[in-house]
Amino acid sequence: MRRKGPFGLWMEMSISDFEELPNEIAPCKFQAPVVPKPHSAFERYIVQVSPRAGLSWVKAISKTIETSCYGIEMKSAFDAMEQKLTTAYGRHKRHDFLMQESIWSEPRDWMQSMLSKERVLMSQWSKETEASLVDSLSSVALVMGAYDTSTGYFAIEYSFENCVQADAEIAALEDDAL
Repeated sequence: MRRKGPFGLWMEMSISDFEELPNEIAPCKFQAPVVPKPHSAFERYIVQVSPRAGLSWVKAISKTIETSCYGIEMKSAFDAMEQKLTTAYGRHKRHDFLMQESIWSEPRDWMQSMLSKERVLMSQWSKETEASLVDSLSSVALVMGAYDTSTGYFAIEYSFENCVQADAEIAALEDDAL
């Protein structure tokens, strides 16, 4: 079993492998109070750990970013993290667009369009982009989000090769309650 991966977490890790027991926030989704290798840009770590497949997904959520209505500081923070991930994983695909017919099309509406979920800013590293994924990763995604029109965050989502298996396991566990 490999013990190397994002934030010192690895595929198939069990809940008992965590230094401090994570708090369950949804079925098989936990907020980890600590990770083996934290990064100063992030304040929260969410993990998906199923009973059989173990750790299959990690989401790291950045500290709150204060910004203008134009989103300049948000875009700058996103660009900086995207460059770090590109150094680590190589080729990626960036998605940066406003939904058709959005009323939030002026430059000063950037944060409102993000808050209204009518703007997408994300980058993906995967086999399709010919990224250099290691440590049993199947994909990495960097996404931007807004808390309100003057603050937001970015998050990195890491999916391991066992993610599909874990998702099916979790769905079966939930369906067993019906």
